[in-house]
Amino acid sequence: MKSKKPRKKIPDSSVFDALSESYGISALYIGSDYRIKWISPEARRILGDPPEMEGSLCRDFLEGRLCTSECRVSSSKDTLSGDSPFQECCFQPVHPPFQIRTEFVPGSGREGGGLLKSFRTAPDSVTNFLPSSFVANGPWAEEIRSLLPRIARSDLPILLIGETGTGKECLARMIHEESHRSSGPFVVLDLALIPETLVEDALFGHRRGAFTGAIQEQTGKLPLAETGTLFLDEIQNIPHALQTKLLRFLETGTFEPIGSRETRKVDTRIIAATNEPPEDLLRDKRMRPDLFYRLNGLSLEIPPLRERGEDIPLLITSFREEWARRTGRTAPEFAQELLHQLATYPFPGNIRELKHLVDATLTLADPGKILEFDHLPASIRRQLRSRSLAAPDQPDAGRSLKEQTFYDFERQRIREALDRSGGRIIEASRSLGISRVTLWRKMKKLSLLPDVSP
Repeated sequence: MKSKKPRKKIPDSSVFDALSESYGISALYIGSDYRIKWISPEARRILGDPPEMEGSLCRDFLEGRLCTSECRVSSSKDTLSGDSPFQECCFQPVHPPFQIRTEFVPGSGREGGGLLKSFRTAPDSVTNFLPSSFVANGPWAEEIRSLLPRIARSDLPILLIGETGTGKECLARMIHEESHRSSGPFVVLDLALIPETLVEDALFGHRRGAFTGAIQEQTGKLPLAETGTLFLDEIQNIPHALQTKLLRFLETGTFEPIGSRETRKVDTRIIAATNEPPEDLLRDKRMRPDLFYRLNGLSLEIPPLRERGEDIPLLITSFREEWARRTGRTAPEFAQELLHQLATYPFPGNIRELKHLVDATLTLADPGKILEFDHLPASIRRQLRSRSLAAPDQPDAGRSLKEQTFYDFERQRIREALDRSGGRIIEASRSLGISRVTLWRKMKKLSLLPDVSP
């Protein structure tokens, strides 16, 4: 009888402890159930020694800190092929301000293995890409740069206004990094990605037994961001009933987790963002005036990329450099004529769309070649051609040529995404890089709702 090879066992926590004491490493171990099983003393120190970390879901402590702020653990069951039960996003190598090494440790018996994440503070050459990704040259950018040090020194809440993909999260991170809270966590909560019934739990957390299925205590994003900053993206999606509770926190710094009568006080700065005009939120009564005015004490507006054509060549250069650092390859250059052509494209998805375009073009390009028009993705080439053929003297009544062109491109983009997804809005929104709610509102604005079923 052929003897079986013994599988490598998950190391005992005492082995991890000995290693961390000997070498002072910053590391943690995550089980196949996505719960943190072990964390080294040095990692605790760097992460601010959050309480009750061991045994908790990794996304509750690591999302927006060591891991991507768009964690897919809660929204997808897709995993890597092979022996690893983990997702591809769990293996990302770099997340500012850290460089991270992630290794899969095979399990034994019923254990599905785990991830050992070790990390260290990234050198300046890596962390510098964060501010540079907020590239801008216009007067509005100069105003923001002049105000940034004073805004960062304050603890007042901030409201960032701008379309999806204009760089609101990047600006929020810059404010956090410039502030006295930079050693604390920067935590992201995108309210468009959470069902309305779960927003209170995600924000404030709950006590064990607070409701059916609450088998253990859950820490909310607000206390997770203590001594740091909580970025509330798409604040317009916060349920009306919760707005009073958030307002109370902004006024007093206190809150109660679900199922608890204990009032907790935390030192967390709030930066909120919306992709809709604030006056629309007030007119439609989707935001309480007192909450809006409390958030709007310091507000910054980021113009869409179609109004910042001069920034497009600068952004492309920045994204080329970032791509080269990330891949370790030499990034081909964009021809000047191509840069001029892209500067006229309205980019409905704003900076996020431009970054995806640059990444895709560089990935498919041959090394050492100058990138020309034909190297662009077919959908962009088609839209640039249709733009050059458009009659410049026949804009829609009551709408400027710039607005007409933007809405035409936006309508075409959404129709193509819906066609690819077979009319499924959730899939279409993911391919466009926006939330389902934002896509639905855009479809309503562009009179596309009758064409598809919800």
